[in-house]
Amino acid sequence: MAGFAGALLANSCTTDFDLNADFKETPVIYGLLDASTDTQWIRINRAYLSDDVDALTLASDPSSIYYGDELTAYVEEYAGATLVNTFPLQRVDGDTLGIPKAEGIFANTPNILYRFVADLDYTHYYKVIATNTETGKTVSASTQVVDSFAIIRPDDENVFPQSFTLAPNTLYQVRWRSAQDAKIYDMTIRFHYREGIYFSEGDSIHYTYSGYKDWLFETNYEQESTDGGLIITYDIPGESFYAFIKDSFEPVADNNFVRIADSIQFFIDAGGEELFNYFEYNNATLGLTEGQISPTYTNVENGLGILSSRFHKEGLIYPMAIQTRDSIACSTVTSGLNFAPDGSKESFPYCD
Repeated sequence: MAGFAGALLANSCTTDFDLNADFKETPVIYGLLDASTDTQWIRINRAYLSDDVDALTLASDPSSIYYGDELTAYVEEYAGATLVNTFPLQRVDGDTLGIPKAEGIFANTPNILYRFVADLDYTHYYKVIATNTETGKTVSASTQVVDSFAIIRPDDENVFPQSFTLAPNTLYQVRWRSAQDAKIYDMTIRFHYREGIYFSEGDSIHYTYSGYKDWLFETNYEQESTDGGLIITYDIPGESFYAFIKDSFEPVADNNFVRIADSIQFFIDAGGEELFNYFEYNNATLGLTEGQISPTYTNVENGLGILSSRFHKEGLIYPMAIQTRDSIACSTVTSGLNFAPDGSKESFPYCD
């Protein structure tokens, strides 16, 4: 998940309880529907305080924060005012599906999530409804679905070969067409590289590892319009890109150990307006100068949390330009990290 996406699958509790009030059930819903995948994940849990048990003890008890069989939950799909589909939500343990919960004060295991499988239609809206059959408490939340969009620089639809070029003292302008119903964007560069041992006899490299590093270079990038198809541009400073590489790798003392800067890939996550409102409201109301913590933004009726949507766009993989590979290997910022210049250099795999 991108920056804003992961935060919404964390457990949450309300901070505006009246400690002298009677016990009141507070259901919490967090979810980001994503039309780029067919499996949707939603967290539904509960928050409350007890006169007899302290809050930290309650948070560590799974039975205090998770619902059991008493919860029925489903998603309704609407075209305008017409109900066109109903999807039951399946209760699952994320730990068994490779979706671990982040460490925190809340119980880490089990990691109860709810899911449904569907091809989402961005022209429709979706409503999550959950009912505690023992208490009759019902909560709901609705959202429009963010549509797909296109990355146009680098041009994923170009039929001609392209490469990624960025020097420390230049800018790279990434461009994309806005997604319908999207208000904010997260942007990530995936830097692909290889590692190996250089053998001067035979002038060859035995590769031992291939991997990548992700650089989340912008979060919650706001756009005034939520209309689709508008061209959005963002300038990436070369100095920031090279600083990311410098911070991501340690030098290796063995001069025969080499790294190759292979390629890059762009990921852009478009987030819905409810997500924008959630971040804006919380940033405006939470602070060290506050006399008290204000209630958080929610679009959940009869409960807390947020239901919104996003679209995760994965760009194509583009090779590093010769000049960029040379700069990563030999610039004053990133030299000494065992990166090799382009293979066309006579000094390969060294700068001199």
